[in-house]
Amino acid sequence: MDRHATIPAADPGRPALGRLVDQRQAASLAGCSRDTIVRARRAGRLPHSRLYGQRWLVAVDDLAAAGLLRPDGTEGANAPEADASRTGDLPSAAVELARAEARLGALEDLLARQDDELAFLRQLAADHLRRAS
Repeated sequence: MDRHATIPAADPGRPALGRLVDQRQAASLAGCSRDTIVRARRAGRLPHSRLYGQRWLVAVDDLAAAGLLRPDGTEGANAPEADASRTGDLPSAAVELARAEARLGALEDLLARQDDELAFLRQLAADHLRRAS
């Protein structure tokens, strides 16, 4: 598979979804950790992600839609900050807001999973106590 593949359109009338990158590259594009990308994918915020072989590929369009993509599209931790005076760039406050909203969504997902796990453990403990009686 190409390093930057394109998801083919399922319907000939619809355009292809765009460039695909692996989760490490997606994290680099978004300026976040790979774990953040994994959580966003599992939460359904990156709906066009696909498993090819043993690698998850993420659509760059999904990163943008989830508010994770850097406005300048640069990669790497040492990438220059976006110049807000260039046409088409988002102001840094909007970028920070999008990142904060993405982080908030990830934390809400984590909280929901922990609540589910706690409910399961409570039920397990109650079942155990019933059997022990």
